Amino acid sequence: MEKSQKINFTKKKIAAIEPPDDGTQQVRYYDTQMRGLFLLVTAAGAKTFYVRRKIKGKSELYVLGRFPELTVEQARAKAGGFHAAITDGKDLVQARRTERAELTLGELFQEYLERHLKKSRKRWNVLEQSFELSFGPWKNHKLSVITRSDVESLHASIGRTRGRYAANRSVDLLRAMYNKGIRWQLYKGDNPASGISEFTEQPRDRVLQPDEVKRFLDAIDSEPDESFKDFITLCLLTGQRKSNILAMRWKDIDFKGNLWNIPGEMMKNNQSLTLALSEAEMDILHRRRKQTSGEFVFPGDGVTGHYVEPKRAWKRLLARAKVEGLHIHDLRRSLASFMANAGADVSLIKSALNHKDIKTTLTVYVRTARSAELKAREKAHDFIRGLAQASNR
Repeated sequence: MEKSQKINFTKKKIAAIEPPDDGTQQVRYYDTQMRGLFLLVTAAGAKTFYVRRKIKGKSELYVLGRFPELTVEQARAKAGGFHAAITDGKDLVQARRTERAELTLGELFQEYLERHLKKSRKRWNVLEQSFELSFGPWKNHKLSVITRSDVESLHASIGRTRGRYAANRSVDLLRAMYNKGIRWQLYKGDNPASGISEFTEQPRDRVLQPDEVKRFLDAIDSEPDESFKDFITLCLLTGQRKSNILAMRWKDIDFKGNLWNIPGEMMKNNQSLTLALSEAEMDILHRRRKQTSGEFVFPGDGVTGHYVEPKRAWKRLLARAKVEGLHIHDLRRSLASFMANAGADVSLIKSALNHKDIKTTLTVYVRTARSAELKAREKAHDFIRGLAQASNR
């Protein structure tokens, strides 16, 4: 039930209005000076200014603000602005409805996650973590509120604190989200991540150097954590991605044939791989089979059920080995380099590492070949100097 009456709005009069106590839920007080302006007073004591007007034959209400935060003078000015906008053909009511219906960045990411990432990415949870890390403070922002200037500033900030690669990937994720939102007709504005100048990235080519190998292997031998030791050893010997080794399952190991059958859904390129295992690799698996139970070769207590990336243990290992700037993924590239140095054909290296594109294999292979070429030329230089010295005798 609702009552209404007219008064001349003043601060004193509105402050003196008491909440209805006769069972009426709310009372409207219309201003005698401004058309359509009224104050809604609820039984709970809230006092809110509204303006009312017919738009296209329909009575519409537009909230202006709460009293006393919004003064009488401000309420009249906003009501006057509302009438002027309607006269000019602007439908502020519909504009506000559209604004309220607009998705937040967090809501768009959930759409992107369900409609795209979970269908196309095996490790979609990694991007979910990346979104939280980069855009957590923006989750409740409406999509139209985020500007290109905001993205530029965030990109620069991430570049300073987390590095250029992280900054670029964050912008790539945001751009992809907005593009999908526009394509799915969830958003009609511009993409604020378009046109952002990203940091220049140098392709990573770090591998274990010859003078580092012994120190690295000695550090592994002295590692007290058996699971970490076995994990790192298999990373180096198999050349497989750390995510595959972390999630290695017993059902995929053929102990009779000494094979590791990695299903396509576990692989980055969706191509299954059957990897012949060496005696050293099988020794690790036989020993772990006796020591562990459950689904995974490297069981864990977390939500995945398996071992997770041991960042601290890796850092301690590098410190013992006195090796700097090496990532776990560099062990995969290192194996390719060692295979090339041992004379393996590029096609064998591609097959062993399950590269989808031979260009990826050639990047390591050619670099190793150049090193071999340099050593051959240096030997030739020594031979030339030897001939010269012999002529002078």
